Amino acid sequence: MRRFFAIALTFFCLSYQSVYALSPEQHLADEKQEQRAMKLFLEVRCLVCQGQVIENSNTEFSLEMRKLIRQKIYEGATDEEIRKDLVKEFGNDILVYSDFRKENFLLWLLPVISAILVPLFFIIKRSKS
Repeated sequence: MRRFFAIALTFFCLSYQSVYALSPEQHLADEKQEQRAMKLFLEVRCLVCQGQVIENSNTEFSLEMRKLIRQKIYEGATDEEIRKDLVKEFGNDILVYSDFRKENFLLWLLPVISAILVPLFFIIKRSKS
């Protein structure tokens, strides 16, 4: 009987502490600003969660990023300024939709070129034989 109460008391204490571990996030008072923040949360990757957006992640990194974005919005930064700051701090991988830049041009163009050249190669090869 004592074991049962000891186990029950331990379980109760552990579950009671975990309730306090889940602290709710501080949301912005202005609803439009909060909606801007929520939109940005869907554009920013959690660098700890292998590509999951920070809106769905509960890692400490994601919590800090959501807090940072809300703070920047509260201070009056535009969405583009926030994106640029994040890219400057963490690199292009922080954004889900990174910019189409010149250095990525070949990377984006290579599948298109392959899709055209491979069938063309087989057509030419078949016509010669």
